[in-house]
Amino acid sequence: MKKKILPAVAAAVVAASLRAVQMRAGFDEAGLPAGASLVRWAPLCVLLLTAVYALALAWKLPGGRGNGGSLNDRFAFCGNTPAALCAVSGAFLTVLGAAPTLLGGASLAQLLLALFTVAGALCVLYAAFALYRGHAVQGLALLAPVCCLVVYAVFIYRTDASNPVLAQIYVEILAIALLTCSALERAAFAFDNGSPRLYLCTNVMAFTFALAAAAEGKSLSAALLFGGWALVELGFLLAFSAE
Repeated sequence: MKKKILPAVAAAVVAASLRAVQMRAGFDEAGLPAGASLVRWAPLCVLLLTAVYALALAWKLPGGRGNGGSLNDRFAFCGNTPAALCAVSGAFLTVLGAAPTLLGGASLAQLLLALFTVAGALCVLYAAFALYRGHAVQGLALLAPVCCLVVYAVFIYRTDASNPVLAQIYVEILAIALLTCSALERAAFAFDNGSPRLYLCTNVMAFTFALAAAAEGKSLSAALLFGGWALVELGFLLAFSAE
């Protein structure tokens, strides 16, 4: 399985690179799409191809709920240093992304969002360390990141709703939506209700879109937040066991 996810990881890096180029050279001063067709359409094509590969990768896995195994069975963190390092590093990056809001003069809504983000990241840290040591994970701790991402999704959608240029906002909106679905499917394993097929598909796509959103360069905070969540998804992807 680990060899099979390498093409998806490589495609995610390519998609992020192309998205970074598009955000810098694919729009005019008014924010409208401009430039060569390759710059405008290449990121979308790579993202779609990655989604197709994720579907093909997950297709042969069990699709039903209730027979997907427990959280400890599906995520082999014990002795898996790369997976643990990615998950832990991602959680810390997410906290760093929320730090400017906590330290600066932000509005009450932004402050609450930052607090939710930190709480979600701490719960990811707890889950990663517990799985690395072979301990059971409290299911409610895995639901905290889901709640955080739902709140963040509402915030992003309200912020982006005023932008009429879909090409500028679709990656960010889809990234947060996929991250929410992936976190929810991951939490389902803690309640013996997970679907390996659905989780692997959403996990690969969440990692890809989150990395692409981090590469947009809209702000340092957004880059750290999406980059952190991308690393978290990569960590759990590297730990995921299809057997």
